[in-house]
Amino acid sequence: MQIDPRHLIQLATIVQCGSFGAAAAKLNVAQPALSKSMKKLEERLGAPIFERIGRQSVATDLGTTFARFGLMMLAAEDQARAYAQHLSTGQAGSLLIGTAPSLADNLLAPILSDFLASHVGCRVELRVGLLAELETQLSTGQVNLVIGPARPLSADLQLETETLADDMLGIVCRKGHALTRQAEILPRDLEAQRWVAHSRGSYLRMQTEDGLAKFGVSSFDIALDTDSTETAYKAVAKSDLITVMPRLPTVLSGHNDAIEFLPLDSTAFQRPIGIVQRASHPRSSLELAFLRQLRRAVQPAGGAG
Repeated sequence: MQIDPRHLIQLATIVQCGSFGAAAAKLNVAQPALSKSMKKLEERLGAPIFERIGRQSVATDLGTTFARFGLMMLAAEDQARAYAQHLSTGQAGSLLIGTAPSLADNLLAPILSDFLASHVGCRVELRVGLLAELETQLSTGQVNLVIGPARPLSADLQLETETLADDMLGIVCRKGHALTRQAEILPRDLEAQRWVAHSRGSYLRMQTEDGLAKFGVSSFDIALDTDSTETAYKAVAKSDLITVMPRLPTVLSGHNDAIEFLPLDSTAFQRPIGIVQRASHPRSSLELAFLRQLRRAVQPAGGAG
């Protein structure tokens, strides 16, 4: 048996309003057309859904039962309308975000925490991984946005990048390290140190090796190899080990009291932070709202670095 869902909504409205006339006005239909629809519903059910009591049409037990189904449909319609409104204003929906380990804890975690507090209908899936892995997830639709170091992308991936903030890598050591007292840092000074290296195959590791090579460092002694930026921070803060870190996430990390950057700049260490997405992906209202908050959080920190 097929029942027109519109008839159930009309039935529920009649029961709610108490009369055909009031329901017709609320539904913006002619009363004869509404009566005809109820007659069709009665024929479909094979039993009356209204009975005459005096001058009023009152729902029968069957009519009251099916009116409840109509009320549930009305409630679902209201919920769908409200959710659609939240979606259109960026108050609800899902964010599928990928990011690099160097940005996850110190940049995105506090921003996402604030964003979720003000967007209670929002759900976030945050994927942390190497940039090459994230670009693959992006191209296959597993994530919609990647917040990470902006780098040239393969044309066949059909990805596009928008610069979020300028950033650079820097060589980090503990406060009071012997290198901080030198007027000039030479390649041989860096070759004499023991290093914390980032995970092999990561873009950060590739940039570290490339930047040091262009500065004239022919080799560096790796004491600790890790894919955890937090481990790298803590290892450097409590020893004479040194490492390379992006400046902006480090400013936001809370480790500034224990570590510092050496006064060494190189164009090879440039590492702008970008927003990467599929070229075909239209940003949702929720994504636009998140990116506005992300830009507000990043710009002051970038200026302070």
